[in-house]
Amino acid sequence: MDTSAVQLEFPFTFRDRLKAGLAVTAACWLCMIWVLAFPLLGIALPIVAYATSGHVAASDWLLAGLLLAFVPALSLWTTWLCHRAYADTPLHTYIIDAQGVRSRSAHMELMQDWAVFQAVVKRRGFLMFHFRKRCAHCIPLRHLDSAQIERIAALARAGKVARVAV
Repeated sequence: MDTSAVQLEFPFTFRDRLKAGLAVTAACWLCMIWVLAFPLLGIALPIVAYATSGHVAASDWLLAGLLLAFVPALSLWTTWLCHRAYADTPLHTYIIDAQGVRSRSAHMELMQDWAVFQAVVKRRGFLMFHFRKRCAHCIPLRHLDSAQIERIAALARAGKVARVAV
C-alpha cells in the first residue's frame, strides 16, 4: 500500500445509512421534487377538500396522513432492509490513494479509479465521493481527522476530479 494512502475502517450504522441516503437525496433537485411531492399533496388535499365542500371527510384526512407519512416510512424501510442485509458486516474498509478509492467489506470489494468520480464534497456530516449524480460513497466525517481530509482532497485533485469541495 502507498504510504500516502488514507486507510479507514469503521462500522456503518443504521443512522449512518439513513443520514447518507438523505444527504445524497438532498443533493439532487429532481429527487427532492419527488420526495416533497407526497407531503405537499398531503397538505393540499384537506385544503382543497375544505375549499370545495366546506368540510374535510375522514377519508381525506386518512389519505392526507398516508401521503405525509409515505416518504419517511419508505426511507426508514429501505434503509432498514439494507442495514439488515449487511448486519453480518460490522466493518467497512476504505483505502484512498493515488489510484482511487477501494471499498471493502465481508460481502464485496470495489476499486474505482479517480476518473469515475465527478465530485468529492463535504456535506451533512459526510465526505462524499460522487461517482454519479445520485450515487456516492459516504464516509462519516467523525471517522476522519483534518489531515486525512486534506490528504484525500489532494489525492482527488491530483486524480483530476472535477469538483473537490472539502
